[in-house]
Amino acid sequence: MASVGRHRALPPVTVLLSLLGLVLPFVLWEVNAQAQQNLLVPKLGEIVQALQESAESGALWYNASVTLRSALCGLLLAVVVGVALGTAMAQSRLLEAVLSPLLGASYPVPKLALYPVAILIFGLGTLPVVILVALECMYPIAYNTFQGVRSTPRELVRAAANSEGGPLRTFGAVHVPSALPSVMTGLRIAVPIMIVVAVVVEMLGQSRGLGFLIRDAGRAIEPALALGVILLLGVVGVALDFLIKMATRRLVFWEVAPGE
Repeated sequence: MASVGRHRALPPVTVLLSLLGLVLPFVLWEVNAQAQQNLLVPKLGEIVQALQESAESGALWYNASVTLRSALCGLLLAVVVGVALGTAMAQSRLLEAVLSPLLGASYPVPKLALYPVAILIFGLGTLPVVILVALECMYPIAYNTFQGVRSTPRELVRAAANSEGGPLRTFGAVHVPSALPSVMTGLRIAVPIMIVVAVVVEMLGQSRGLGFLIRDAGRAIEPALALGVILLLGVVGVALDFLIKMATRRLVFWEVAPGE
């Protein structure tokens, strides 16, 4: 029997198709750029050169660190609040009746529309970005936590209660393992939302961050740098998603099928 930690090799055709899907958009872009010879449609080499120059000047790393710091702080706050809300609603029918309509009514509201209000309350700087990221990312985490805790098998809850372990021990031994896969799914959904919200908020009115760098490059008519930053954001998103998948394999090891 294959061990849990051993990964099954992907078929060569699957690997080839994955690589093709990754490379093809860049090939099409380069062909289009070579055909147009337009300043607003830079070649891949020009995009890489613009990123390299920004990195050598330090501007790219500084603004990237600002964006990641504020975005991750907002995500952490969303995890704390979302897990607490989801757990509370799953454990109490009364809290579910009170909070569920509020979450359902506020979820469709674009939190970016609250940016002027966030500036008035929290002032300029990093805090409005953190708050808006937290508000937008909280919902998928809260809903997935609620579903995970609520779907805990009743027979396991009864067995844990009969063992006289106490409510806290029952929650930690039964509800947490049951809810953890859903929580990790909610976190995986929240990460791209985190990046989008942080960058858009920085584009709206911040004076630093990758969103600001994109906006500044647009004003200076430097499309190569703007597109380079956008590509960098895609790389960051893929890297964070990979880290969450690896963390899920470690934390939710009992759901990993043999051979995977």
